[in-house]
Amino acid sequence: MPSYNQQQLAYKIRNANAVSIFIGTQLIGFAQSSSPSIDYGTDTYYGVGSAKPQEIQQLRFTNTITLDQLQLSSEGLAFFGIGTPISYILANNQFDIYLLDGASNEAILAYVGSVASTNSTAVTTNQAISEAFSFQAMDVLDPDGNSLLNSNSALLVNFVASSTSTGTPTVA
Repeated sequence: MPSYNQQQLAYKIRNANAVSIFIGTQLIGFAQSSSPSIDYGTDTYYGVGSAKPQEIQQLRFTNTITLDQLQLSSEGLAFFGIGTPISYILANNQFDIYLLDGASNEAILAYVGSVASTNSTAVTTNQAISEAFSFQAMDVLDPDGNSLLNSNSALLVNFVASSTSTGTPTVA
């Protein structure tokens, strides 16, 4: 008997069409993009007599995440179960922001203790009104709940490199 013989695609990478963004337990409706960032506060130290760095240290972490979304109308707010525009809720409050894999509902990243730092609105002719919210966070957690800032992933990098390497790299 004939059939379509369809198969679910087995993606090897994530795409934005399969990610949900939550502030606390609230799904952010019509989120357009999310830009997570970790600034490691890297400083380079030099010594007298050499132009080469003597040491590089990561001294302070700054965790930021920016959410871009379309501004919801009163009907849009009601549809997503939000009683107040999010810009009104952000002042003097702290949130956990989650990026979740839409298929497995598994956390990709969690920005813990996030506090809003900026809000900007774009009103452009012939386009939907959009808003960008930037947050600073106290910590960033991986899918297992471990802090990305506490790890010394050099051990992981060395393990992965030793299991995939065929030899010592050479410099030409």
